[in-house]
Amino acid sequence: MYITTTVPYVNARPHLGFALEIVQGDVLARHHRRRGEPVRFQTGTDDNSLKNVLAAEAEGVPVRELVDRNAAAFEALREPLNLSFDTFIRTSH
Repeated sequence: MYITTTVPYVNARPHLGFALEIVQGDVLARHHRRRGEPVRFQTGTDDNSLKNVLAAEAEGVPVRELVDRNAAAFEALREPLNLSFDTFIRTSH
């Protein structure tokens, strides 16, 4: 089984809606793993969007700085939410 979350833009830090989505994906992955089924659970961020550029301009920081900082905040949800995702990807469409 392959489970993935949406791949949100990183124009801001993660919000409650994404936290809920990733926890729901984690519950599903753990359920199937406990049943002995092979599971790959993947999440990540989309680093390439106009929203990211506009957010960086509004903050007066380079786009790469904003993207790196916010992507790290999404990935850092692993520890406090005790998430079991296999892979965290950073992609662009």
